[in-house]
Amino acid sequence: MGIGRYNEITACEVCGNGTLESVLDLGLHPMCDDLVGINEARVCAEYPIEILYCKICNTAHQRFQVPKEDLFPATYHYRSRFTADVLNGMRGLVESCSSRFGALAGKKVLDIGCNDGSLLDFFSEQGAITIGIEPTGACTDAVAKGHFSYNGFLSESLAVELVDAHGKPDFITFTNVFAHIENLQEVLRALKIMMSETTVIIIENHYLGSVLEGSQFDTFYHEHPRTYSYGSFAKMAQTLNTQISGVEFPARYGGNIRIFFGNFEHNNSAGLVDLDALAVRESKFINDFSLMRENIKTWINVKRGYIQTQFDKHGKLRAKAFPGRAAILVKLLNLNESIISAVYEKPGSLKVGNYLPGTRIPICSDDELFRLQDHSSPLINLAWHIPQEIRRYLIEHAYVGEVADILCPDDFLKK
Repeated sequence: MGIGRYNEITACEVCGNGTLESVLDLGLHPMCDDLVGINEARVCAEYPIEILYCKICNTAHQRFQVPKEDLFPATYHYRSRFTADVLNGMRGLVESCSSRFGALAGKKVLDIGCNDGSLLDFFSEQGAITIGIEPTGACTDAVAKGHFSYNGFLSESLAVELVDAHGKPDFITFTNVFAHIENLQEVLRALKIMMSETTVIIIENHYLGSVLEGSQFDTFYHEHPRTYSYGSFAKMAQTLNTQISGVEFPARYGGNIRIFFGNFEHNNSAGLVDLDALAVRESKFINDFSLMRENIKTWINVKRGYIQTQFDKHGKLRAKAFPGRAAILVKLLNLNESIISAVYEKPGSLKVGNYLPGTRIPICSDDELFRLQDHSSPLINLAWHIPQEIRRYLIEHAYVGEVADILCPDDFLKK
């Protein structure tokens, strides 16, 4: 095991503030998509996770940022289509666009980080012209669905190429992708190239306020160089010479923020967001990190105790689903193949046939889980942020064992 390469951040990448405060240190962790094939000897490199906070624009930063080429190689395993909650959120975004801006037929939609084209599918159903940018092998999936897709990272040169080929988009979307951007200022410059006076930019991402309120510390994995507040996006609006003309707070993933950039009539009716109250709330974020640090200590003690009790009763435990963020939780709990027999993923997932990062816990198909004679053994749900979806899926397949979320609010209330 070695320490991988990274770049160190010393100033806020949103507003340029050179005085950042260290608020959280989670130690060394493997990249969440560094999946080693079963029976391969390679050991994952690890990288530090330390969070710096900007009090000026209320943005959280990874101090040590892993290069995007390492985080998102062609072999990247994640595909949007396997998670119903993700698809429902995408459907909701398209419905919000239709409600705010009217018919989408004939509109040009550019999705940055389009993955397998799932969001573009919903826009296409509304008659939109769909274009994607995706740096990983998932781009071929989007192309196969009929979306015009560029295989690469968004850059100024690619922005020029895209505008030359298609003209300026009517909509530019980022869905849980904006946190993944390595060079923020370059991306903002690329957006300025592609924007017209009528272009609407829609960014949906996990919200720092929700992360702090729910102690969702596993959100701070390497693929998220920054975690944003409303204040973050207000500063970006200035950089883009535009305005925030709408803000929503979708419920998915424990609380997202959805921002509409564009010079159109302000419509903040969805959720009736009080921006003054929001500013007051965000000014207190710096203090919320201290509670998160205490909650992490409590969670480790509580969850280790629970897992040990279940292990003593049943022997090796089973686990369900591997969202990337779970790699942090597994490492902090020191879980390994002597405690967890396997993690089970939906059939067809590219994660199947590999080890969970940093361990020799195999990731197997759900087909193997449901073929087991014993459907009553306890199971650890690593996808704790979509508990209803996981439980519903297991019940549909006659799995009746106790399901324990690896992280849940009650963990922070116990001592």
